[in-house]
Amino acid sequence: MEVDYRYHDGGRSKYFKGNAGDCVVRAISISTNTDYKVIYDELYQVNKDYKRSRNNKVSKKMKSATPRNGNFKKVYHNFILGKGYRYVPLIKFGSKERTKLDQLSKLKNIIVCINSHMMAMKDGVVYDTWDTRHSYWEGVKAIRTVNAYYERIEA
Repeated sequence: MEVDYRYHDGGRSKYFKGNAGDCVVRAISISTNTDYKVIYDELYQVNKDYKRSRNNKVSKKMKSATPRNGNFKKVYHNFILGKGYRYVPLIKFGSKERTKLDQLSKLKNIIVCINSHMMAMKDGVVYDTWDTRHSYWEGVKAIRTVNAYYERIEA
């Protein structure tokens, strides 16, 4: 099944201008149908608490608590689980099997994790600020490989 793409900034343009590395905020906002600023503020607090309470590699790498310039999985993972999602890893260590984005098109509402990026996908449509459906390796266009996804647990 073909995967479609629609531009969606998660509501970011109502509050901020310019570009940012806020894919985690956008993906959660779109997938949960929650206002961008609500998710942004919640993640800001989660980042702040993590940075203040931990003394590890991640907390030291965090320049600030803002989710604007990227987020660490160690920090956002439990946040997303707390929003009613379950985590589904797709790459097993040592395995050559890979899952392509179009193989997930029948899933209702997921947050897709690809290399260094996250995006929302609902009913086979990718919602993001740029078309993330394909990767280009040595000039060859290919369907994107997915590392994992968060699936919304229906109540």
